[in-house]
Amino acid sequence: MPAATAVGAEPAGVLLEAEHHQQRVPNDNTFATTIKSASASGGAALSRFFGQGYVAYDLTAGRAGTYHLWVRYSSNQPHALSYAVDATKPGDPAGVAKATLPATTDLDTWNWAPLGEVTLRSGRHRLTVHAAALRLDCFWVTLTGQRPPEQPKEVFSREKTREHLRNPIEPITPGWLVEADAYQLPAWYEGIRVSAHTRLSWPMRTRMPDTFAHAGRLLHSIGFKEISRHIKSGSEPAWWPSAVGAVMEDARTRNVAREIIEEAHANGCRIMVYSRHMEDDFMAKTHPEWHAQDEKGPKLSKRGDMMCLNTPYAAFMETRLVELARMGADGFYFDEVHMPKPICYCDTCRRGFKQATGLDYPAGSQPADPVFQKAIEYRNTVLERVFRQWRTAIHRVNPECVMLIGSNTYPAMNDRHTTHRLWRVADAMKSEFNLAARVGNNRIFAVDRSLAAPEVDARLALAYTLDRDACDGRPPHVWAHGITDATQMTFAAAGMITHGQVANLDHSEAAIPDPARFGPAVALGNRVAPAFAGARPLRWAAVHFSEYARDHYVPDEAAMWKQVLYPVYGAFTALLRAHLPVGIVTDSQLEQGRLDGYRVLFLPAAQHLTERMRQAVAAFEARGGLVVRQKPEWVWHQPVTGMKEGSAGFLSAIGSAVKEAPVQATGGPEKMHMVAFSTRDGKRLTISLVNDFSWVKTGAAAEPRAKGGKAKTPAPKAKSKSAEGEDEPTIGAANDKAPPPCRDVRVFVYGRGLPATAKDMVTGVVLQPEPVPGGFALRVPAFACMSVIVLE
Repeated sequence: MPAATAVGAEPAGVLLEAEHHQQRVPNDNTFATTIKSASASGGAALSRFFGQGYVAYDLTAGRAGTYHLWVRYSSNQPHALSYAVDATKPGDPAGVAKATLPATTDLDTWNWAPLGEVTLRSGRHRLTVHAAALRLDCFWVTLTGQRPPEQPKEVFSREKTREHLRNPIEPITPGWLVEADAYQLPAWYEGIRVSAHTRLSWPMRTRMPDTFAHAGRLLHSIGFKEISRHIKSGSEPAWWPSAVGAVMEDARTRNVAREIIEEAHANGCRIMVYSRHMEDDFMAKTHPEWHAQDEKGPKLSKRGDMMCLNTPYAAFMETRLVELARMGADGFYFDEVHMPKPICYCDTCRRGFKQATGLDYPAGSQPADPVFQKAIEYRNTVLERVFRQWRTAIHRVNPECVMLIGSNTYPAMNDRHTTHRLWRVADAMKSEFNLAARVGNNRIFAVDRSLAAPEVDARLALAYTLDRDACDGRPPHVWAHGITDATQMTFAAAGMITHGQVANLDHSEAAIPDPARFGPAVALGNRVAPAFAGARPLRWAAVHFSEYARDHYVPDEAAMWKQVLYPVYGAFTALLRAHLPVGIVTDSQLEQGRLDGYRVLFLPAAQHLTERMRQAVAAFEARGGLVVRQKPEWVWHQPVTGMKEGSAGFLSAIGSAVKEAPVQATGGPEKMHMVAFSTRDGKRLTISLVNDFSWVKTGAAAEPRAKGGKAKTPAPKAKSKSAEGEDEPTIGAANDKAPPPCRDVRVFVYGRGLPATAKDMVTGVVLQPEPVPGGFALRVPAFACMSVIVLE
């Protein structure tokens, strides 16, 4: 529970976030639920505030006096809001004060209105606010009578918030990042580009025993060479006789985990084990001091008691992971957020934060509070330390075991949960098909009309490129679920594979195996996989994605987009639409000067570079590299004209350097994507082209999950429910059918001699190179979904 907020000690006033109440009656999801809102203070507000009930907030008056109360709210029509300070009987409407609040423009428009005045003695008090049919954002309590700021997030000094940039807990490029230089994925991982994902839980052993026991054989019959399977779904005991913690009754003398792993291997499948690492009910009861905490007490996730990785629980989990690695697990699939968002309030985190920073832990989750932002930074350093330790332990016993780390919202670029450093030490990232384009990650575009909404296909392409390049080009696993037919499945797989991902296709347990729906996509993935094995993205133009620059504008998300993120999106999209090779460079990569092979570098916020970044940029320019810096006239985010004018200006700034691009494509539709890959020795060049795949619909509502019965044919749905708790549509309007085929496409390759062979791996058609000045051209036959050209 957060401490009472002090009032009267500050010159202006104190902000109380409505969602950070000390008491809620009734205390369930029928009343006063928290919703996300990009325009609300702290990014959240209270909804469902109608009916009978109240919320209460503790505050401390620094001195006696008359205090002025304000409320920030939204409402479609006028409403009366009742409140009381130090009510004798909380919830009793008698004796409370009442203020009539006018309607705001709509439910996403927040206005301030005065509540009234109250005389307080110095000391602790409680503000009680009664139900009304409106949304509550925050309260402003002031002794001076000063009107609250129009943007509540400005209550705290932005300069103080920026202190974490100048004095980081962990440097942008710590010495231990040299570990990542030696990372090399095993050949088996490189050679697979489509994988099956299942959620066969412990109860399914008895409900559907044949599927549970023989999933490897059944999925391999469709053509899958790799599967992901649960080895521990949530907070339940281990499925094997582990040396630590609780074990399932049936697993004390029978190693179910080993049986699952060996069954997959026996049937020609590699297996990524989904061992839930965040929850454990037994350990929470045995070691309550290891339990993660939110502001109000022990943290519970949808799968049980959530543990803190900053405690000895991390060593407990390491023992479990090593046991599974010794059994032959080919990889670990670490899903979700890893530690509580936004921060953990357990005693270990409080002590560790104090030791690392000298600061007291924040009282609550107020995004404008610089100490709160510092606590997020601390949480991220904990994640990096733990995953480095786990990776070392796993690889010590099984060097070919791959560690996939869930990205949560990282590909959306606007959330500080995890940093670029984590992806440098991950074998690969785990992400989700439409994560970056979900409404929840793009609310700012709905509430701030000065920002144009990004195009879905480009938003996805940028996310996939960031997933891949943040991991130094290593192919991420991208989970896609709820896809209802073979055509959408094939387009989804093609889009992911083209951008250098492994397509992780979720298979409903009740329907295993489903060759009609999965067969074509699996066959396509297997057919083109050799073209991508061991290859990395071809470098020519790099766009700098700078968390360092983005965080300069915390917590103002609109400013983040206008000053940093939209220029990243805009420049990337301009190159994507021009069908030119484009990659992403993160902060640590730039500080290390990892720009070999790049000819063009775009800096979205050149004014926010560290000294090491400036030195790397200067060295790049000295070698003849072209640096393009964001210009004020490129207002990428401006509706209607911003992207068009920004793209034209940006491409003009690149100028004749475009002619030096090693691969270019012309023709085809605007939303056709081209990505090129090359082996390190340069002997194999792969050029992948994919038709627009952003129309594909995913979502839990469309996917029949196993309940022991027969699978039903699902109806297409637009909603998406991820393993990370989202249940919302993708931004933009989705079409109901595949786009027309790509026609009249030509690929130009420069700086290379004529290849010995040029072949489309999708169709098997051999292409004939046509000499052109400086290189050669290939005419690509019309294709409905994908073309993968391999030049040897």
